Parts: sequence; C-alpha cells; structure tokens
Amino acid sequence: MFRTAVVLLLLSAAPTLAAEPARLAFTVDQSTTLSLPATVTSVKIDDPSLVEATQSGHKVTLHGLAKGHTYAVIQTADGEHRFRIYVAADRFALP
Repeated sequence: MFRTAVVLLLLSAAPTLAAEPARLAFTVDQSTTLSLPATVTSVKIDDPSLVEATQSGHKVTLHGLAKGHTYAVIQTADGEHRFRIYVAADRFALP
C-alpha cells in the first residue's frame, strides 16, 4: 500500500513538474543556441529589451541585450517549450 501511495503521489506531481520552465543563464552580449527536436514555428520573448531571438529550422539563438529575468516560449511542431532566462551583467554574476 505504501508503494502505491508513493506512485500516486509522484504521478499527481508530474503535471506540476512538467509545467516548470527550463532555466537558461548567460551574460549580456553573449549568445546561446538551442537545438530543438522539431522545426521552430514561433518564438515569443516576454521582455524583448533583455533578449533577442532568431530562429532557423530546428534552432533558436538567444542573445543577451541587458541584465534581468524574462521568459521565452518556443513553439514547434512537437508542442510548446518554455524557458526562464537570466541575463547577467557579466560572467561573475551567473548562477
């Protein structure tokens, strides 16, 4: 019975865990490229004054413009991918 309760608890927590966006961190004037499993159809950055995004095929390149936190939603044929982005002033401020 204990194992069943643990499994049910884990299964009930799974949607909550899946909803947590992936975390990215890079510095101002640094770029990072994400390779996704399917072709990217759209990219939305909540605060475009912090991060610039360009897309090409299965890849999205994110470029830090100013320090701060923002979110990105990348839509592909497979679904939606969410990211929490931290742009640091320099490499010493990275987590």
